[in-house]
Amino acid sequence: MDKTYETRKVAADKIALLCLFIVALLIARFIVTSRSAIAFSEPIKLSHTGLSVSIPAGNGWRSEKKWKYQQNAFTLSSVFTLGSGGLPPQVHCRYLLAAPKPAPDMRVEQRASAVGGTVVKTGQIQTGMLTIDWAHIKKPKMPLDLFFGTVKLPNSRRLDIEVFQTTGDTELAEQVFKGIAESLKFEDNQLLEAGSEIVTEIKNTGIDRFLYNKSRQTFFLIKDAAGRAIGFTMDVLIDSGRDAQLNIQAASFFYIRGRYGREQTAFFQSRNNLNEFTWKSEASGMTGVSGAELNLDEAGVMTVRKFSPRPEEKDYQLSSAAIPEVFLEFVFGQMLDSDHEKIIVDIIDADGRITPALVSKIETEDTAAAEEDGYILKVEFLDGRGFSERVYLDSQYQISKSISQQDGTYTLERSSIKDIAIQFPERADYILQKNKMLEQSQPQ
Repeated sequence: MDKTYETRKVAADKIALLCLFIVALLIARFIVTSRSAIAFSEPIKLSHTGLSVSIPAGNGWRSEKKWKYQQNAFTLSSVFTLGSGGLPPQVHCRYLLAAPKPAPDMRVEQRASAVGGTVVKTGQIQTGMLTIDWAHIKKPKMPLDLFFGTVKLPNSRRLDIEVFQTTGDTELAEQVFKGIAESLKFEDNQLLEAGSEIVTEIKNTGIDRFLYNKSRQTFFLIKDAAGRAIGFTMDVLIDSGRDAQLNIQAASFFYIRGRYGREQTAFFQSRNNLNEFTWKSEASGMTGVSGAELNLDEAGVMTVRKFSPRPEEKDYQLSSAAIPEVFLEFVFGQMLDSDHEKIIVDIIDADGRITPALVSKIETEDTAAAEEDGYILKVEFLDGRGFSERVYLDSQYQISKSISQQDGTYTLERSSIKDIAIQFPERADYILQKNKMLEQSQPQ
């Protein structure tokens, strides 16, 4: 009896092991099949760029199928989630808004150097009107394969494609890379071209054309959704009239009171045609103190240095549609004088952030409102946050107010320095000091 039981137990154990082996084989087969049968997504468009691309999705690949804005670029990613251990195969497509202009072979060498790898093969892929320069990069002493492609786009844009894996499956990485490259579609962005035309006209005619009596001062109260004054802005723009190269000088001060208070001071100097400028800013708030310095050279390269909380330096090749936010009001006026109903411009902030924005004319059926407000424009910030503004301009193309939709609704209303001092008595002395400093338009 005992002997029979032991025999049956051994047989059952063998059957269990066989079942486990079969299951393991099925799992392995599923993983291999998933890797070889790569399923690509439908074309994923990057709004208002004319660009779309397909990436691996399904059969083990996971992606949000959404472009994300980060550090003056948009990124689209996918990760292979099956398998165990090590770094999983990954895909990253990066659309740069202000890409430096090294030759493709130099870009390849830079990427290889960044990962400590060696270029083992290069080539080109033609898709439509675009040429993708690509390279296979391997890292010695470890199974790293990186397939890197780069394609130059109009208006200082560039798309970089990266596929890498560390599991030894070079064939998978190459297959994925070629699938992405062949799916790439691009149509020239006419709205960005229109924005370039508007900005170029401003530069060609010079900033001094917009400055009556060689200066302009503006003061705005910032109100929340309940109509309470929570902050203010002060700006001055001056044509020094001197023979100095940087004759256009501007300064600004921004203040928000309360628990989440923040303030920022910035000073700007440029040539009359904006082909060179220097921009320094310092901000303080809940996260501490931060500072930045922006310098644009004659070649159109903007160097951004950030001093805190973590020092860093980066270069950007600005598009012909790029303009500092200091002069955004002039863009509005130039657009209203044009036949363009919509344009896209790249707005540069004092901290070096570049945000593409769609500016649209709005026709109002309310005749009284039209006579009172003059003109209305809508500004949509195309960085994925969903922020927008409705801007009201008077007959002189000067902003009278703007309504901003961000995390809440905020209104900026044109005001005076006297009214601001009354609304913010805790800052009255400081406001007067800052106003003198702004009028001088020089760092103190």
